[in-house]
Amino acid sequence: MRESPFAAIWKKKEAHFGQFYDWERPLYFNSQLEPRLTFGRPEWFPQVESEVIQAHTKAALFDQSTLGKIRIEGPDAVPRPSVPASSIQRIEIGFEVGPLGIDEGGLIFVEPDPFWYWSSAQAMDPNDRGYTTISARKGGVELRPSSLGAAFSVSGRALAPGERLDIVYGAGPNGARVDRYAERGSEILIGVDADGNGTRAWLPESVQMDITAREGVAIFSHGPAELAPGEPLELTIAIVDAVGNRARWPASSTDASGIASGRFRLRTLSGSTTALVSASEVVTVRAAQDASFRIAVGEAGREGTIRLGIEGEGPLEAFDAFVHPIVVRRSATRLVWADLHGHTQMSDGSGTPEEYFAYARDIARLDVIALTDHDHWGPRPLATRPDRLDRIHAAASRFHAPERFVTIPGYEWTSWLHGHRHVLSFDEEATLFSAFDARTDRPDELWNALRGRPALTFAHHTAGEPIATNWIFAPDPELEPLAEIASVHGMSEAADAPVPVHGALSGFFVRDALMRGDRLGFVGSGDSHDGHPGLAQIAAGQSGLAGLFTEALDRPELLAAMKRRHTFATNGIRPWLEVTIDEAMMGGTLPTAKQPERQEGRQERPDHLLRIRYEATAPIDRIDPIRSGRVAAVDGEDRLSLDLERRIPPLGPGEFHYVRIVEQDGGVAWSSPIFAARQAHSPVARETDPPR
Repeated sequence: MRESPFAAIWKKKEAHFGQFYDWERPLYFNSQLEPRLTFGRPEWFPQVESEVIQAHTKAALFDQSTLGKIRIEGPDAVPRPSVPASSIQRIEIGFEVGPLGIDEGGLIFVEPDPFWYWSSAQAMDPNDRGYTTISARKGGVELRPSSLGAAFSVSGRALAPGERLDIVYGAGPNGARVDRYAERGSEILIGVDADGNGTRAWLPESVQMDITAREGVAIFSHGPAELAPGEPLELTIAIVDAVGNRARWPASSTDASGIASGRFRLRTLSGSTTALVSASEVVTVRAAQDASFRIAVGEAGREGTIRLGIEGEGPLEAFDAFVHPIVVRRSATRLVWADLHGHTQMSDGSGTPEEYFAYARDIARLDVIALTDHDHWGPRPLATRPDRLDRIHAAASRFHAPERFVTIPGYEWTSWLHGHRHVLSFDEEATLFSAFDARTDRPDELWNALRGRPALTFAHHTAGEPIATNWIFAPDPELEPLAEIASVHGMSEAADAPVPVHGALSGFFVRDALMRGDRLGFVGSGDSHDGHPGLAQIAAGQSGLAGLFTEALDRPELLAAMKRRHTFATNGIRPWLEVTIDEAMMGGTLPTAKQPERQEGRQERPDHLLRIRYEATAPIDRIDPIRSGRVAAVDGEDRLSLDLERRIPPLGPGEFHYVRIVEQDGGVAWSSPIFAARQAHSPVARETDPPR
């Protein structure tokens, strides 16, 4: 029996880069290349790309109807059972051998959803979770377990067409734990290498079950980031379990028809500088037991900031929440909240595309959402499964509602040489250009393929795990004006960020790229894999969101706002932030430096006026003005609101300036840098004055 083509491919990679993770995929790679050096592919790399594509294609095109049939069995078996998240289960599976049989030496694989918290299937320790067995109903054959996972070799004789096998996942006394994240259609895959030639194919059918949320333990309430005076305010109230799954309202609040009733009291909180008009102090609302409540609570009054608290009454008296600050102002632009990066069961995440978009709209109350499943990752890569890509695009189209909820089609370009980038398409023509296609396996080739299209790319976790960005390829100024600096992986802004990305490497942070002359604005996004866009921090402890100032809530205007870099990043909190230097907004460029003026016989330096306006979600710990890599600190004085003006020395050619604000509860926000005029990729000119 020859070696699997995948194993051979990764052995070649190991020889060049070192050890990788199991089941035919790398866990982490970073070449640690110095910025701006000449880069060439290892000579074997095109062959690796070709073999990976061919191996996946061979498996995909294999006549899968010959592999066999599976079904859940047992005395209480149902076609697709529902089980509580994180519960311990024993799952019995019936397998019928396909019409071509399985040769002696052939292999059968059992793979529960590898992402994220299922017990790994294993066949070596009966007392450990995930213990898996396979037995034939006819004698003369043995299914011998492998020491790696749950792979079983056919020994003694071939398996005949139609022969029945019994598979038990969780066969030991400790069973198997299912995922902690709720989703429909969670899978246990069965794979077959019928002749033992090293090519495994997954059965088109899988064992599927619905993972349901646990008891709701917290509510979240969200509204718009800002309103115009006189505009009505509608809040969303949603209930989640301990890891953020969309939960059901308590039975005590639900009638026999499954409709939940909620009674909530609104409180105006300290720090509010304006009030609602015609506000209701107590609101009663009804919705399906698994839906969020939407409540109209009044109209915005004069300009200022609204701060509200929500308290449940009656059966919901144990629940309360704070609403993020809502700014009331008249402006040509408005702040909207976006999560531009996340994954579902279409690659390495939980939940369906439909559940992902519904959660973003109904639970997290986002304005903008992108789904960016991997092009080449997991057992069924998007690059080889156009049907899965079509499903993502269909879901994005179905949920897209301009001026209310905008979806952006996308995917993740998953290069283990150059780093990961998510690609967003601001129209319906969302062509996938794979990192495993020799024509688009480098960043410059990807950008060339996208040029002329309404699309953007975003480097993320640039300085660390699971892989850092190869900055040899300078970000394309047209197609990559922004970088993701905060996500569940940590912060890639700089080494002095409050929570640097895991496995951080010096020189690979986004600030390092700015120091080399690249011009990048900042966004945060979740990179969620739990099916909870906009609220990934509940389970992960940290996340990311993008604040976008746009003239309209539609794809063309959002693209224009991102190209202007009129954005800011957070680690999941929802403050309101605006920074200007003179007339330049976040992400903008200052005009050519003014000549010094002479007053009373001496030359005056033409200082800039820096203004920071910030509405916090918790008391401010400190404000960090950051100028061309040098960090100052200003005491936040426990304020909730900040309207700060100060004079700063003029920025020299190529310099940049941004602000990082740290709240006492760990929330962080970053303004996009404002840049001084310079020639493209000129080195940063350093001021001799201390940062101010």
